[in-house]
Parts: sequence; structure tokens; C-alpha cells
Amino acid sequence: MTDTGPTLTAHDEKALKALIAWWEDAGIEMDEPVITPRPAAAGAPSTSPEPRRESRRVPPAEPVRAATPQAARAAGFGDAVATGPSAQALAGDATTLDALRSAIDAFEGCALKRTARNTVFARGDRNARLMVVGEAPGREEDDRGEPFLGPTGRLIDRMLAAIGVEPDQAYLTHVLNWRPPGNRAPTQEEVALCLPFVERHIALKKPDVLLLAGGLGAQALLRSDTAITRLRGRWVDYALRDAAGQPTGTTIPALPIFPPSYLIARPSEKRLAWQDLQTLAERLAGHR
Repeated sequence: MTDTGPTLTAHDEKALKALIAWWEDAGIEMDEPVITPRPAAAGAPSTSPEPRRESRRVPPAEPVRAATPQAARAAGFGDAVATGPSAQALAGDATTLDALRSAIDAFEGCALKRTARNTVFARGDRNARLMVVGEAPGREEDDRGEPFLGPTGRLIDRMLAAIGVEPDQAYLTHVLNWRPPGNRAPTQEEVALCLPFVERHIALKKPDVLLLAGGLGAQALLRSDTAITRLRGRWVDYALRDAAGQPTGTTIPALPIFPPSYLIARPSEKRLAWQDLQTLAERLAGHR
């Protein structure tokens, strides 16, 4: 009789499921199953593992706490230690949005770039009065290299259209230009490394109004540790920064709001989002 190899037992399948779940929690993605169980004998009960579900990032009521660099390394994400020119140096040399895009493409100091498929820069009208800054790219953004796509993108587009701002009348970007593996929360080190790029992005774009969609972007750009549940719906002054990263003395009105992913996970909070949108519409009308 030919040896067909060991049979996958129920215990083995349970251990395999636990391992896959741990990998998903760590942000390690698999497009194909690791082991394909052999068919059970005729008449025997099936012990095939359930199909792998797509993991989704669901933000809690409080802003996601970024993992420490030590935790990220332990999970196998690698270091985010800058190599070559710093983000501040590259960003500071950029005098146009196109030059900034090239500078971000040239930056090798963040480990996220090595695991991402594409650099995510911006979409929309560069002359738009409204600039939307989200948190970090997800799967669809990474696949296509544009921010705010998929369900979150469709929701933010509908939200803005509800107050008369069509998709081609806004300019959208993220705090991070690369997707964290498995949509995990970025580490504080990764945010700090990439912050000069988004600050330069805002300085070069110089919109009339900023919409900060999510606690990660709001906290980083406003230098605040206040939860998004307390920041949302309150106008604040964002301080523009020069090429060296220093405040220029000029400010832009900024409105923090819940990120679209949060509203998808908690539809009941859309009533607060609508209040925030009404506030945004009033501010935009005042800038006409």
C-alpha cells in the first residue's frame, strides 16, 4: 500500500486554526491555505476547517492606541528605523506637490514601504478648498495607490456630497503613505517618521479648511493625546509648518471627525457625524 502521508486529525485542525488566527491578529496575510486537509473517508463526519474570513479593522470608541515599536518587532513587522535622508529633509526640499510625491517615493526610512504594494499619495482636486486627511491606507488603497477607496471611500464621498461637496471638489490624503500589514494600527515610531510628509503636504496644498478624519491623524497633526470622541466636532487651529518643520504663525481651521471605518462599524454614530458635517458646511460657506 502506498503511504499517502499523515492524516490531519481534529486536534491538528484546531491547532492550525489557532495558528492562522494568531497570524491574522499579527497582520500576516495568506492568500492560500497553509494545509489542505485530505478528504475524509466515505461516511465519516467532515472535520474540514471553516473558510478563512477576511480580517477587518474595526476601531473602538476610543482612538486605537498605536503599538509600541517593541511590540511591532515582536510580531514580526521589522524595525521602522530611518535609513538615508530623513523624512524632514526630503519633505523640506519639496517645493511642489509633484516634488513631494517624488520625495515620498524616494524615502526608504519606514519599514511599511517594504510590505506595501503601492505608495498612497492623494486624490482629488489640487485646487480644492477642502483637504481631508485620513489615518492609514487599507487593502484597496494599497492595491490602487489612492486614498479613501472601498467602503470607507464611498462613505466619505457620500458624506461630503450630502453637504454639496462632490468627490472632485475635495482633496484627500492620509497621514501615512503606506498600508500597515493586515491593517494593524501604526506604531508611534511609524507615525513620527512619516509626519513631516503630511505636514509638508498640507503646507504646499494650503487649503482653506482641513477635515481630520480619525483620531490618529488628528492627534498627530494637532500634537494632542485627546481621544477622537472628545476632539470630534470641535474646530481647532492647525499650525502650518515651514520646510524645517517649524510653525509659521499661520493657522488653518481644522475639524476632527470620526473616521469612516468607525461609522461603518457603528452606524448609530452617524447622527454625530451629520452634526459635524453641518458644521463643516457652515464653515465652507463662510469661506466663499
